[in-house]
Amino acid sequence: MRPTVRALVRQAPLDLRLLDPTTRTDEPLSWVHSSDLVDPSPFVAASTMLLTTGSQFGVDATQDDYDAWVGRVVGAGVVALGFGAGVHRPDTPVELVLAASARGVPVVEVPWRTPFIAVARWAADQLAEEARDRDRWTLRAQRAVSVAAIGDGGLDAVLRVLGEQLGGSVVLHGTDAAADHGQVDQGQVEAEVARLLRRGARAGSTVTVAGAVVSLQTLGRRDGLRGVLAVRTPAELDTAARAVLTSVVALAEVTLERDVARLRGQRELWRQVWSLLVAGQVEVARSITRSVGVGIAAGPVVVALAAPPRDSPDRATEAVERLAAGRPDVFVALVDGRIAVLAAESAVDLPALAAAHRLRIGVSDVTDLDHLAGAAAQAGRALAVATSSAEESVVTWASLAAGGLVAALWSDGAAELASSRLAPVAALPDGDELLACCRTWLEHNGAWDPAARSLGLHRHSLRARVSKVESALGLPLDGFAGRAELWALLQAAGAGGGTGLR
Repeated sequence: MRPTVRALVRQAPLDLRLLDPTTRTDEPLSWVHSSDLVDPSPFVAASTMLLTTGSQFGVDATQDDYDAWVGRVVGAGVVALGFGAGVHRPDTPVELVLAASARGVPVVEVPWRTPFIAVARWAADQLAEEARDRDRWTLRAQRAVSVAAIGDGGLDAVLRVLGEQLGGSVVLHGTDAAADHGQVDQGQVEAEVARLLRRGARAGSTVTVAGAVVSLQTLGRRDGLRGVLAVRTPAELDTAARAVLTSVVALAEVTLERDVARLRGQRELWRQVWSLLVAGQVEVARSITRSVGVGIAAGPVVVALAAPPRDSPDRATEAVERLAAGRPDVFVALVDGRIAVLAAESAVDLPALAAAHRLRIGVSDVTDLDHLAGAAAQAGRALAVATSSAEESVVTWASLAAGGLVAALWSDGAAELASSRLAPVAALPDGDELLACCRTWLEHNGAWDPAARSLGLHRHSLRARVSKVESALGLPLDGFAGRAELWALLQAAGAGGGTGLR
């Protein structure tokens, strides 16, 4: 415990006297200093007790002079005063006591036979003992953390012990090993976590929330951060507490890097298993997964291919991977930057998963393990459409097949080719309107009158617009072949969002 005025006046050998017991006597003292300067404020620090013999006050000093002097030193951080009686004044000036009491600052009278150095030495001894106590606490806390680290609880146990030792709570943000040991205020803290992760550099910060301080520290190397450790405590961490936190950060970083290496190897194994499944080597794949306690669904299954968001691919991937933990009906593999999910029918709520993690997902028809290659191709085609769609995050092969052959054959390449081929029309001032007219005309089997009525145009106006498109594309539209090609171009470009006609 830091020294206080209350503890100081209880030291009988010093024979000190507290002149106003109604003042703040429990303020912790950081040091005891002595000065008779008219303005000692530049030479004191926060939470200082200042001793003086009063030589700076002349015999004609007024209450205003005392008020001004006390105001200066209190403004500089002085929280207690001591007056040496019997040196220049037989007793402590009443004006000094009044000026200090008005600010809640205690005044202690120091008798002539008690040297100021004795008061300063007592405070120094108390501060030294406090430092030794904190050193002993640091050793105990680090020992407790070390014991937790070598136990079976892993990083989760380490963070729990850290919270207990600091008398607060700990949250590890941004990794699949996330642990919550107590309530840490959301919102403001999560915003700061996101800011630190976006920076991509090692950093620390503090956030003040209701009744507490949250200390944040990034984990991992620069441009390879693995998360942010958030420690909530009633007050800011002191040097000893930060030393313990630093040791836990180092331990957490080693653990997370080890987990990254393990995860990398595991993902490669699952990728190989996926390759075996698609190649038809189902029993070989089963024997591998069975040996490590991972299941592959039997019976009807679906294949889903998911594309994670570009700004947080790791977090989304880890979220999907957690779906398969301990489940015999879901298998997940990371293949060429896409997440492959093999699951029993209706085992995974794919729309909810897409919404929660901003995924784009393509889904195959229900199949069996002997026909996974075809199902994977279906899911891949559906994913291509989902990736380019502004509206649908989950696209099924069934919905593509329902849209006809052109929709089912849609790809990024087809969309690019269609947009390029239609570019001469799209570049015209009324290009979108011209293409819309052509689409309506083709939907009416090339019949002029019904299409014109649908558009609210005269049939000659519609003919003029179709002719304009025919001329811009160099594509004759008076026969089936040209009309079929234009329809395919409009369908492919529309599926890709290239013309705005969908």
